[in-house]
Amino acid sequence: MGWRKSLINTWEGRGPIPLPGCGVSPTSFSALYTNGSAEGRSPLPCYGILTSFNTEMYADGSAEGRSPLPGFGVSPKNSLFFSPPQAAKRIALYWHNGRSLGHTVRCATLGQALLNQIPASIVVGITGASKGFELLPPTMDLIKIPSYLTYDDNEGVRTTPVLALAKEQFQRIRENLISTFVQDFQPHALLVDFHPEGKNGELIPTVLNSPKTHKILGLRGILGSPTETNRDFFNPRLVAFMQAHFSAIHIYIDQQVYRLEDYYAIPDSLSAIFKYTGYVTCPTISTKEEARALLELAPDARIIVISFGGGQGTEPIWQAILRSLSKIQKQFDYAYLSAGPYLEADAYERLRTQVSQHPNWIWTRLLNSLSTWIKASDFFIGSGGYNSLAEIIATGANALIIPRQLNEHEQEIHATKLANLNILRIANLTTILSKDVSSILEMCLKEPYPQDHTVTIATNGAQHSAQLIEALIA
Repeated sequence: MGWRKSLINTWEGRGPIPLPGCGVSPTSFSALYTNGSAEGRSPLPCYGILTSFNTEMYADGSAEGRSPLPGFGVSPKNSLFFSPPQAAKRIALYWHNGRSLGHTVRCATLGQALLNQIPASIVVGITGASKGFELLPPTMDLIKIPSYLTYDDNEGVRTTPVLALAKEQFQRIRENLISTFVQDFQPHALLVDFHPEGKNGELIPTVLNSPKTHKILGLRGILGSPTETNRDFFNPRLVAFMQAHFSAIHIYIDQQVYRLEDYYAIPDSLSAIFKYTGYVTCPTISTKEEARALLELAPDARIIVISFGGGQGTEPIWQAILRSLSKIQKQFDYAYLSAGPYLEADAYERLRTQVSQHPNWIWTRLLNSLSTWIKASDFFIGSGGYNSLAEIIATGANALIIPRQLNEHEQEIHATKLANLNILRIANLTTILSKDVSSILEMCLKEPYPQDHTVTIATNGAQHSAQLIEALIA
């Protein structure tokens, strides 16, 4: 069939990686936040926790039992590990959860760029995400904190801890795991994704108690509508916190697409530490022919690739797209369909059964790397998340984007900006769900878009960010 199964990730994910031996303090910064604030809106799910620990080796509960990473903390007395040179730069990346793969994919790309730029560095992630860890570089370790389950529906975004604990206790556990690790690891740099104070303020103790660590905030660019973003993000309290504790703010977008200063009420004292890096993307294969050769795809086949990011709650969109695809199946040869790791198990099985009726449609949890599959495609259909849009720009793909956020506007704003630059096409979610869009899909296949790029958009954001961090901690 011209496709290699080994390059289609069937998502046999690694288990969580908790940090044993960390106590829980009696207080929590979660009291600073009220429901509905920006800091409380974007957690991710987690499935299961580690239920056992090797107590025979460290029965006395000593420091040797706390699983330190190489190069910091106390090592086991008879350690099997070799500590790297003390001069090695230590870098931690924090991302809270999110509702999909976006934060994980972006931080994985940034982690690889840091390892490439600073080969002797030790790079560690800290996150409540529960999927996508196989996308991390092999030499990037991970501290897994407990996760939220998150649902985006018409009534709003709902978050629930996976663990059957009171939210205040759950918050304290996350706070203390992060704080204990950073205290022992003593990173030269802490790169914080999106939330300067962490989810519900869980980074505040860490930020306040690590004065020797350079903090860098990473923002995807477009955060939301001006009204909600000014209220929830660029308010006086949070602006003061960022100015006091962050050395730089990296904005992962090209200024030709969007400048935060043009849309939000940002004081000059804060924008002075902005660094526009360009979009964070994986290295891109030069041509469609090279991408197809790598993936072992037929060079002349007409190929559609579809991915809606992490996939949570996307079954209605899939059903609508599959119905329309079935009406134009003579117009293409193969369809590679990436369900996403967060698509619910029952929905995944229903859709798998439906797709199996078409022998040249391939249904899988993940296409890795997605950028290579997009490059190899004749037509890509996706949602409007940051990473999908960034990869479309980097690959020059013929793409149709369906912004699918129900309660926020970031995807719609971002995709519209790119459509106005003639980079992609947009379809309204209501139109996709309520109408036959087979004619739209057929047009996209027959009339690739764009024919010409009117502007060149920077997509070397990961490398640029890594270079800036290297200079900061030199």
